[in-house]
Amino acid sequence: MKTCNLSLATVVLGALAVSYSACSAQGQDNTFPGGPTFHTGDSGNSAGAAPTGNAGTPVQTNAGAPATYAGATGKGGGFSSGGATSGRAGASGRAGASGTGRAGASGVAGAATGVAGAPTTAGCTAAAGTIADLLIDDLDDGDDAIRPIGSRVGYWYTYNDGTATQVPAPTALFKGTMPGHLPATGLSATTSGPAFTKYGAGMGFDFNNKAMKSCPYNASVYTGIKFWAKAATAPVMIKAMIKIPATTPTTADSGTCAAMCEDHYNMKPMLTTMWTQYTMAFATITQDGFGPKVTFDKTKILAMQFQVSENTAFNYSIDDITFY
Repeated sequence: MKTCNLSLATVVLGALAVSYSACSAQGQDNTFPGGPTFHTGDSGNSAGAAPTGNAGTPVQTNAGAPATYAGATGKGGGFSSGGATSGRAGASGRAGASGTGRAGASGVAGAATGVAGAPTTAGCTAAAGTIADLLIDDLDDGDDAIRPIGSRVGYWYTYNDGTATQVPAPTALFKGTMPGHLPATGLSATTSGPAFTKYGAGMGFDFNNKAMKSCPYNASVYTGIKFWAKAATAPVMIKAMIKIPATTPTTADSGTCAAMCEDHYNMKPMLTTMWTQYTMAFATITQDGFGPKVTFDKTKILAMQFQVSENTAFNYSIDDITFY
């Protein structure tokens, strides 16, 4: 499902350069990880907990520039913490690299509902779904983009702390793989790797990525998100997170958090080897508590990420993600 064919653009961050194609996944949308990684068995980090060795550690993402962790912000051992200046290598990176052009990046996807296209601040455009626009992605079209309905524009990416090798790599083309939740015909988003030793690894997507910028998405008509998941070997705990501006550093796209950021609202299901559906009700998901308590604002969601903690080997799949 590719709707455009743009030329390559080169994005240079720091000392590294990565070539992006506006219509391929070769510059994955590396929205940086959502926040302190949970430790297996923990319910989260205590408020103000000092980070464990994260100052200056590069996070591997595909934007090229190594992201350093702002240990001073006391992120409690979190993924991407202030770092990457919450870095976001590629600034929410791939999003339509040269964003106006990738599958509805300028609101084309939402043309059916007539929501996208209204200009807002800092290059973002308003985007909101209707109650009929439930499907986020089922991966079955075989590309790296979430479904372009409900004015949504986003791309799958992987991220990790750089201490091991993840499949697919953050610089690789992200595509759905077999089997999916419906094995006869379906694909799923799958990532695997050995235990990463600092913060872990994950994958995710933006809801409203415009011109390489992660913008707020209005999900006010929905109650929550459902998804199917399984692990190749069990049990594996994942942290399913929803990023909002209030938990995202000001140094990242659309972020408004000034300190102790990335305490994103989340749930932590324990995956088994059987496909299981999990429900994230907006009214019941919680923060871990290491950062400032903020109100979950479903009118301004930025991204969804699925992450494993450090010291955890993993091979897990996500499929059939929908609002409800």
